[in-house]
Amino acid sequence: MFKSRILTFATLVTTLSLGLTSSSFAQWFSDNTVSPSDFKVEATVDPNQFITVRLQNKTNQTLVYALANDHSQRLAPGKTGEFLVRVGRQPGETSTILINTPDYTYPLIYTLRVIPKNTLTVEITPTSAANPAQERTIYIDERGRVYSF
Repeated sequence: MFKSRILTFATLVTTLSLGLTSSSFAQWFSDNTVSPSDFKVEATVDPNQFITVRLQNKTNQTLVYALANDHSQRLAPGKTGEFLVRVGRQPGETSTILINTPDYTYPLIYTLRVIPKNTLTVEITPTSAANPAQERTIYIDERGRVYSF
């Protein structure tokens, strides 16, 4: 329960700090009924090692990505970007990765897979605005479980 509230709070703070103004996204978390742990685990990494996150932009849009509380980076259409993540060891310590277009209006969906040497590959593709499975955030929890929503 405590972990759920921390994740919900962290999501709201991160969303607001990066200027995500989608009312549906903010409303989704405003009632404290949804958290990353409510979603299906999509991949698992070894949290005791550094995690290489490889983003593959399969859209025709420039993407902006960042670890929460870090400076954002741009990723051109068709390009790949990589960075290292270290997951916290305490319960509730997650690594949060935000991915979107600069104007936050282009609907995205992710395909996650883990390849050898603890590399999390995230293929980012366009989707329909009507698709309820649109994604903007990836969480990696202290156990190495990876969620996206």
